[in-house]
Formats: sequence, C-alpha cells, structure tokens
Amino acid sequence: MRKSVEANSIFFSASEPFSKLLFLEKGLVRSYRVIDGKDITFYFFTAGEFAVDYESFLKESESSLFFEALVDCDYLEFSKSTIEALYDSFPAFERVGRIMAEQAYLSATSRVKELQAESLQDRYLKLLARNPELFQQIPQYHIASYLGVKPQSLSRVRAKLTGKIY
Repeated sequence: MRKSVEANSIFFSASEPFSKLLFLEKGLVRSYRVIDGKDITFYFFTAGEFAVDYESFLKESESSLFFEALVDCDYLEFSKSTIEALYDSFPAFERVGRIMAEQAYLSATSRVKELQAESLQDRYLKLLARNPELFQQIPQYHIASYLGVKPQSLSRVRAKLTGKIY
C-alpha cells in the first residue's frame, strides 16, 4: 500500500510491534529512542531503503523506536503476512529477504565498530561521505545524537575540519 507522511510527523511510536516493512520511495526518516528523557537518534533511512525496526519485525515484539519523517515522505508499506505470502509464492523473494537481513547485520556491526573504535572526526567524515544530503536537510543536533556526542562536540569537529566556527 502506498502512503505519504508530512515532514516532522512521528508515524510510528515505540511500545507496539513494528509489523510492517516500509520501502522509502522519497524522503528521509529518522528512528530514535527515548532514554532517560533524552531523544537518541538510532538510524537515518533515505530513499531507496527499507525503514524498519528489524528486531521488532522479526520477533513480533514491542519496538523501542519511534519513526519520524524529517521531510515529506512517500513509502510503500508491506505487512509481515504479505511478505511471508510472497516468500511462499515466489521463492526469489526469500533471496531479497536474506539480502535485507545481511545488510541489516552488516550495518549494525559497522555501527558498533565505529562507535567503539573510531574517533568522532572519522565517524563524522564517514557519515558525510555516506549521506551528504543529511547535512543539508536536518538539524545538526540529530546528527550529533546519531554520532553519540553533544552538538557542541560536533561543532568543534566541523570547525576543525573546515576552519569555520559553527
């Protein structure tokens, strides 16, 4: 089913199972958690990606994530039962599911390695190379949260790299 959501809309709230798979056709979505009253960015989804709390989707368990459209978004929504019916009817779709699972795993392990072993500057530069559009479309405090730092620390790194004060 094709759906749209306006910018700055929270279209999925934590505490319910994430039972849909969303293919983002247009836009930018942020998933985040609220921990001790603080909003912490978990991931950014861009056009051409599946936006999902994969753990909740697979386990059919309560999600800990909120999903927010940062800009106007268009997406295709697939229920878990629809996905499973496609797997049963068309075995080639299972390959797509396996590739999605592999990509989710690689993304998660890469993120953990970055947070554990790389400097803020390196994490910033990698994110900039991977998703340059983020830096034009969203507030810097979301990027800082994703990188695991306060906005002031991100400003210092940006200033060091560009020679400009932010």
